[in-house]
Amino acid sequence: MKKTMIAAAMLALGAGAAAAQNLTIATSLSLNTMDPHFFNGFPAGSAHPQIWDGLTEIDEKLQVRPALATAWRLIDANTWEFDLRPGVRFHDGTPFTAADITATFARVPNVPNSPALFTSFIRAVKEVVVVNDTTIRITTSTPTATLPGDLARVLLLSARDAGQTTSDFNAGRVNGTGPYRFAGYVNSESLSLTRSDTHWGPRAAWGNVTIRTIARDPSRVAALLAGDVDAIDQVPTGDKARIAADPRFRLFSGPAAVVHYIALDSARPESPFVQGRDGTPVRNPLMDVRVRQALSMAIDRNAIVTRLMEGSATAASQFLPSTIDGTSPNLRPTPFDPARARALLTEAGFPQGFRLTLHATTDRYPKDEQIAQAIAQMWNRAGIQASVNGVAGQVFFTEATRQAYSAFIAQYGTNEAGEGPRAVVHSFEAGRGYGNANRTRYSNPQVDALIQEAMAEIDPDRRRTKLHAAIDAAFTDVALIPIFHPSWDFAAKRGITITSRPERRFNALMMRPD
Repeated sequence: MKKTMIAAAMLALGAGAAAAQNLTIATSLSLNTMDPHFFNGFPAGSAHPQIWDGLTEIDEKLQVRPALATAWRLIDANTWEFDLRPGVRFHDGTPFTAADITATFARVPNVPNSPALFTSFIRAVKEVVVVNDTTIRITTSTPTATLPGDLARVLLLSARDAGQTTSDFNAGRVNGTGPYRFAGYVNSESLSLTRSDTHWGPRAAWGNVTIRTIARDPSRVAALLAGDVDAIDQVPTGDKARIAADPRFRLFSGPAAVVHYIALDSARPESPFVQGRDGTPVRNPLMDVRVRQALSMAIDRNAIVTRLMEGSATAASQFLPSTIDGTSPNLRPTPFDPARARALLTEAGFPQGFRLTLHATTDRYPKDEQIAQAIAQMWNRAGIQASVNGVAGQVFFTEATRQAYSAFIAQYGTNEAGEGPRAVVHSFEAGRGYGNANRTRYSNPQVDALIQEAMAEIDPDRRRTKLHAAIDAAFTDVALIPIFHPSWDFAAKRGITITSRPERRFNALMMRPD
């Protein structure tokens, strides 16, 4: 009898251990590429670091940590030296070498049809020199203080894989050095991973991982409550209380290093979705800073934060919340002032306003279309005849990238205060890696000069001061309209702990069994 009880207990323990080996999570957004250099955004930026590594990585406190490089140092203003981690192998057994770095860097700017390249992270790289088997030197065209952190965003391929097309990756030709191996992928539906027992770092927490796409909020919550998945992201604000009261689950939240913003076509004399009040063609009013200021003043950010987001956000004045190092202390969210907005429109020569279509995704951000409708109503009250056109995310970003819209809502997330200015508001200069996410082609030479000066500053205190000046100039000119910074809200079964990160992530690396 005693032996039987012990055996039963052992079986129960074994079953528990086996269960802990498997993790199934549901995310709101569909992963539509396995190419680690195709799209600089979520969910690719969340899924791919489970499989591939960069030279460095960014931890949950936004600190740069060693990955495939164990250490780095500044040799002179334009030269960084990196020590490579010895003994690392790709999942197919191929050794990791300096050749993989040069092959990856060559590929990054040349991925066809990418809606958002990673070029800005290697924009300053002029040359990679192999010193010996475990040391490389990277020469930059200008002093680049952020290079170690930038390289965390560039996931390294085997040189043998660098010639692959995006279609090759999507077909399952996936080979990394990360803590998880690729096991399967169904476009926009699921990603399957298995633990890599040869990974150079700490052993991954889960033996098998399945990441499912469940786009609809009610369906995602229902899957958690039914036990079909172990964790979900983007917990709807209306479901938080119910989940928190259920002893089977836990909620996890954290601030987001993300801005929800409106991009405006301020660069072209004619814009496709701007017309006069009577529908006739009109010179693009968005080119006038007073009009851009009016559009910003007409938005009641506090109403959006408290009513639509139900407190799961804070009003924004720039790319990052004030808790992130490098943000400007001089900016505050634009006060809601529809009367002043009307006056500015009159000063700019549009006393009767004009017609403007605001494009927004319908399936990418929490309440994305509802927020767009609320903003359009606020603009209408200020004299703008605004309407909303909702677009599925996969179509939206392709169209935005080809400048098909006059005004659109998007998010931009970053882990470093200089990235937003150089990627989103600097003039588009593909060859130099600036403005890679500047889909409206906003351009201001003064802002460009201030950004470049800040990026070239090595001294951290002087760089911070110069960065403040660049950020102040961009947002005074209303390069874009910041609306709010969201918070990240997750839920998981009890027995799982989720460590929230400021940048948008939802993957197995954030989760561990208790």
